[in-house]
Amino acid sequence: MIRRIPGGWFGWLAAALLLNACTAVTVREAGAPGGQAYKQRANQIVAFEEWGLVGKLSLDDGKDGGSGSLSWDVKPAGSDLDFRGAMGRGAWQLQVRAHNAILREADGTVQTAADVNELMHNRIGWSVPIEALAWWVRGLKAPGEIGHEQFDADGRLLNLQQHGWTVEFKRYRSIGEIVLPVRLEAQRDSYRVKLAVGRWRLGPE
Repeated sequence: MIRRIPGGWFGWLAAALLLNACTAVTVREAGAPGGQAYKQRANQIVAFEEWGLVGKLSLDDGKDGGSGSLSWDVKPAGSDLDFRGAMGRGAWQLQVRAHNAILREADGTVQTAADVNELMHNRIGWSVPIEALAWWVRGLKAPGEIGHEQFDADGRLLNLQQHGWTVEFKRYRSIGEIVLPVRLEAQRDSYRVKLAVGRWRLGPE
């Protein structure tokens, strides 16, 4: 029998953090050094309506935590996420569509809601930046107000403050002609999310 990660809401928090923002957004001109290069790079990335990754996700609230493998597939119709915790613990599957969200947990529990915001609130009872990490993981600013941003000369985000979270982009890798993050860390108060990407896919499978 598969057991949940200690502090069982971590698996669900991962799902809540890793939802897809499918709506196109116009990339704003950035005034900081490297901003023009960022705009060009961002326009290349958002042109891919389908993408995916395989990697490792780690979560910690300062008292408890968990980690495991993540497979994440994004298409115009929505997102599919499949998480397997370390040592086989804490597995879940999440489907996010335009009009509903479905969470299937390892113990057979299935939860649905009209949208993922409602599902998240029902499951853990507090707000997280639901759509933002789908942008951050691609090295992009999410829609909304930005507290701070820093680029390198090639337009790659080095750090970002948005929605109350501080995001550090630790490492990038060339995926064809586009450079994408392969290690990033987001922190807000005692909450910390780390993602290490082992394999990127841009475009259809």
